[in-house]
Amino acid sequence: MTARLVQLTDLHWYADPAGEYRGMATRDSFRRVLVAARAERWPPDALLMSGDLVDDGSPAGYAALAAELAPLGLPALCIPGNHDAPSALAALSGHAHMRVGGQHRVGAWLVCLLNTFIPDDAGGRLAPAQLATLDKALARDAGRPAMVVLHHHPVPMGSRWLDGVALQEPQRLFEVIDRHPNVKAVVFGHVHQEHDSLHRGVRILGTPSTCVQFTKHSDDFATDAALAPGFRWFELHDDGRFDTGVGRAA
Repeated sequence: MTARLVQLTDLHWYADPAGEYRGMATRDSFRRVLVAARAERWPPDALLMSGDLVDDGSPAGYAALAAELAPLGLPALCIPGNHDAPSALAALSGHAHMRVGGQHRVGAWLVCLLNTFIPDDAGGRLAPAQLATLDKALARDAGRPAMVVLHHHPVPMGSRWLDGVALQEPQRLFEVIDRHPNVKAVVFGHVHQEHDSLHRGVRILGTPSTCVQFTKHSDDFATDAALAPGFRWFELHDDGRFDTGVGRAA
């Protein structure tokens, strides 16, 4: 059997339906991305929503997002990013299809959602208690292939400004992962660009934003207008292998 995920990240929605992020109308760009995703390997078993979902942190923005996703009939596995309001996001758990944080089984796989939010800080951190919970979850399901999902990047992007707002002390996360050979992938958002590298055989994967893209390897903040908004798809096989790729809006 093969399970499917579609990752949608860094939406930057607002309470205002016409709200723009860096000059792009984010609800419109999200819908264009969704059209592209639905033309490819659809339907998935779940959506993976890896942070910066609502830029203004407004309850109205989150309610609109939940309403947008509801007709798809899919579980939406959500974590906060630095632009989110974690309490407002957590309130979405009252909607049957919205699942915030925790560990989830998708096919034969375990998907572990982590919260790297720091109040009033664009960077990220994992609390010791959260790392301990991850350690226990991976040990409990040692026979099940696992994906670890967070918002902030745990590896350098080669961009001075962006690496200044990365996950703090990423070695603490990798110390946990290195103890568990069932971890096959670490997946993140935040960087508004595609990334694919390896850490001791574990794929480290970053995903384009559903709105504006950041310029790779830029010392200072810059956006890349030549790259369209995008998403990432996963096909998760029972034996721990997986296939993945990036798609973009037309």
